[in-house]
Amino acid sequence: MSQEPTSNGIFRRTLLKAGAAIAGTLGMTTSVTASSPTEETRDDEQEPSEPDPCQKAYLIVVSEITDMDRFMNEYLPVAAETADAYGGETLVFSFDPNVVEGEWDHTLTVVVEFPSLQTAREWYADETYQEVKQIRHETTAYTNLIFAPQFVPEDLS
Repeated sequence: MSQEPTSNGIFRRTLLKAGAAIAGTLGMTTSVTASSPTEETRDDEQEPSEPDPCQKAYLIVVSEITDMDRFMNEYLPVAAETADAYGGETLVFSFDPNVVEGEWDHTLTVVVEFPSLQTAREWYADETYQEVKQIRHETTAYTNLIFAPQFVPEDLS
């Protein structure tokens, strides 16, 4: 695995446990998935009720990067800038997470916190991001993205 680069203080590494805790809510989320750069699908079959508009949301991403130079220099700065414009804060950006159980064959793991699910969706639909997304497709073997609302214990009742 590659060393995790520092990227002008934009990214800070946190425990993989935080991502796992967020991922624990995945059974209750709307998801956007890309199993390959050419195949993106949206799964609306298990659409839960919309979360509170004040509830934070998380973008969780895993990728297999095939062209690190283009990804880091052409895609990432624009993606980070557009996410920042929508209030996105990168919580996890790791090339080498500490795998506690199971397999984790992804080159990159990212968790970005947004003020709400609506702002996360607006970021994903942003025209500038849509244009640069093609570079992500060209520089990765696959990318999986999901939006997950912040966990609220009342959701379990």
